[in-house]
Amino acid sequence: MTTNKVLLAIEAMSEIDRMAQAAEKYGYSLVVLAENVPSYGAVEKATLVEFPTRDFAALSDYIQDNRSRIAQVFSVTDTWGVQASQLRDQFDFLQFGSTERLRQLRDKQYVQETLIKAGLAREVSGYPRILKAKNGTGKIGVHYVGSEQELRGLVEKNGLDLGDYLQQNYYCGSLYSAEVWRDKDVFQFFGVTNRILSEPPFFTEKVKSFPWECGSEWEKNVESWVSDVLAQLDYDFGLAHVEFVETRHGFEIVEINCRMAGALITPAIVASTNFDPYRMVVEQALGLPVTIPDTRIVSGGSSHVSLYAQRVGRLSAIEGLDKLDQYLGDVQWHTSKDIGDEISELGTYRARIGNVSAQASSAPLAQDRAITAAATLTPLIDFSK
Repeated sequence: MTTNKVLLAIEAMSEIDRMAQAAEKYGYSLVVLAENVPSYGAVEKATLVEFPTRDFAALSDYIQDNRSRIAQVFSVTDTWGVQASQLRDQFDFLQFGSTERLRQLRDKQYVQETLIKAGLAREVSGYPRILKAKNGTGKIGVHYVGSEQELRGLVEKNGLDLGDYLQQNYYCGSLYSAEVWRDKDVFQFFGVTNRILSEPPFFTEKVKSFPWECGSEWEKNVESWVSDVLAQLDYDFGLAHVEFVETRHGFEIVEINCRMAGALITPAIVASTNFDPYRMVVEQALGLPVTIPDTRIVSGGSSHVSLYAQRVGRLSAIEGLDKLDQYLGDVQWHTSKDIGDEISELGTYRARIGNVSAQASSAPLAQDRAITAAATLTPLIDFSK
């Protein structure tokens, strides 16, 4: 590789080849350090390197050993975003944000308290409540608590330190996320993702559809509200994934993620609008002007349904894949687990077998198609011996 021409990503979210194409446009090769390379599926245009990405010292050593080839280090995830920013500081890469500020915005307690003081969130009161790790992600470690007694029992049973957890009201209403870009100069609203979750106590994401209620007065209200929320937090890190619930009292914040939208939401943004978040994050990392169209153009809708294992064991087969091409909407299967993989945990994204996606002229129509097509699939799980 050419000297100083590697754009180094610490983990990624989806469609790595799209990000690699954006890097190539500017003369850079994309290398992704990944804890679990097979989980990314087939990648042709980027180099994936199996690496212990949770080991900061190892990351530092890798960059030290390859510094002459690396032009920049970044991450589109919240889990590794702070580490990437620390490495930019340590090795004097171009910095496009404050590490301390990024760490602060990843603290859900800080975000909630700041928004409460500003009148943009409600104080925690009564039960039920949600208990979740202040720096958590991926619905890991999220607990539904129905009473003070349940809370005490959960803490005692699991040996939890409540100082590491955020307590939040359990809001009655539909869950959504706003997908936006906000930096020092620009606020750009991409649209809203409709998010259908499983029932408590698990909060696995079953269906996600974008862009929801596009062009409606409701969407305009979401855009105005999320603009106020991010402005109050002085958010300037670019991509933001803002989860919220619509209640009888209005929109209520669930959490703000300083990252690219996960699963197949970002591919849906690319497929359904004239925005390209993959290109935007590459340009941001390289210190280039970020390409943001003046006007949003919506060309359709996308939806995907996530299939989960219902018991632990070994994935032996997925029945019905051969029938997907009989359905409308360019239906696609996106695998998360390979045949033979072990399922050791239920109720989180780690139990996800894969996603069924569909396209249509609108998000609700795409959602109908995705749900119908997904119903034909049956994952078969053998008990582990």
